[in-house]
Amino acid sequence: MSTLVTGATGMVGRRVLTELERRGLPVTGASRTSPTRLDWTDTANWGDVLKGVERVFVVTPVGLGLGSRVGGFLERAAEAGVDHAVVMSAMGTEHAPSDSDQRTAEMRVKELFGRWTVLRPNWFHQDFTEGVFANLARSRNGRLELPVRKKSGISFVDARDVANAAVAALTADHHGREYTLTGPQALTFREVVRMTKGTDSPVWRYKAIDEAGFYFRASDRGWGERYIDTLNERFAAANAGLAGSVTEDVRAALGRDPIPMARFVREATA
Repeated sequence: MSTLVTGATGMVGRRVLTELERRGLPVTGASRTSPTRLDWTDTANWGDVLKGVERVFVVTPVGLGLGSRVGGFLERAAEAGVDHAVVMSAMGTEHAPSDSDQRTAEMRVKELFGRWTVLRPNWFHQDFTEGVFANLARSRNGRLELPVRKKSGISFVDARDVANAAVAALTADHHGREYTLTGPQALTFREVVRMTKGTDSPVWRYKAIDEAGFYFRASDRGWGERYIDTLNERFAAANAGLAGSVTEDVRAALGRDPIPMARFVREATA
């Protein structure tokens, strides 16, 4: 059975692609920059991309206003004979408005496919080394400035655990499951920075700022208004205590405990 992995050059997608290839399973990675090109705004080659595909892993873009496009792709996939879909959104998406990008994808996958799984990860460990937090810190000489209070905890999850959960959902029976994927503990940004002190991490200091200040800094980087608003919504959820809960869903999906932040830091900065 052939699998299509969208977002194949992204933090989770490329790890899903690598693991499926390691297992010797037929898989194709697709993204705007992959040899198999997939652009949510260009439907011209969707039929070719989906040809012969039986399973699909869809990473829903964050804050880009592409929910209807992703929904349309899922419809095309179902029409092409795909019967097994795994969608990755974000922690808390089940409470989002029905017309939000990621919630739209979640609802469509349940309606269209005989076998489906939804993954809702929290912020990633890897955001501190290759993701949004690392990029912001590099632009501020190592200082990470976010509108998240210093005492607000977040149950950061390792992208490897999320990717392995996606692979498990694609290759085993996880139909109808909705996994909220977290790490084993909630940590504040200051606690994470203390762990990385003395390493080559791009984040060496944390400063809490207000939403307006973050909006200014993010806009200065050329980020779109909708993307910034989506980030601010997630930061507000952290301040409200909604990002600190720890679930057992990594263990439910993988049969083991999630990778803790301390281990990630040791391995990433060794």
